Amino acid sequence: MTVQGRADTPSGPEARDHRLADVTVHPATASCTPAVLAMMARCSRSTLFHRFHGFTDGVAFTRALLRAQPRDETLIAWYRSACVGLATLGLDATGSADLGVLVEDAWQRRGVGTRMVALLLERARAKGLTTLHADVLSDDKFILRGLRRIGPLTGSAELGTISVDIDLAGTHRRRAT
Repeated sequence: MTVQGRADTPSGPEARDHRLADVTVHPATASCTPAVLAMMARCSRSTLFHRFHGFTDGVAFTRALLRAQPRDETLIAWYRSACVGLATLGLDATGSADLGVLVEDAWQRRGVGTRMVALLLERARAKGLTTLHADVLSDDKFILRGLRRIGPLTGSAELGTISVDIDLAGTHRRRAT
């Protein structure tokens, strides 16, 4: 698959480094909904499938997520006035948390997701959480590698999905960069 950037954004290695430096991450609010939905509209069906593990545009889920503040920790990555990523630490009443990340195609594998996850990890640890949960499609090996940098993983595989628990208090905990 070839991913092309938007015409108003520079490309190439130097531009990527410069653009990432211009990405800011802030807590989501309901007023961010139009920008987040616009970002999702720029995502390929494949990207949405890998985030939601099914054929959906994710709009209903995302609208509900952005209304659910403040129990969920949700961050948005911005490049200028455009949303380029969304990451959530979904807290439930039992104190466990699910990690979910969506990064626009043109911004994937450039550090946007890593930056958002690092901030969510700080918030999770500040809340006293010791374990995070994530469901990953089995062919998303790069995501599993990234999760291993956070802490020790335990998990199970079923029907193409790997469910992992990440030990935030693990002895070889490393800071995401």
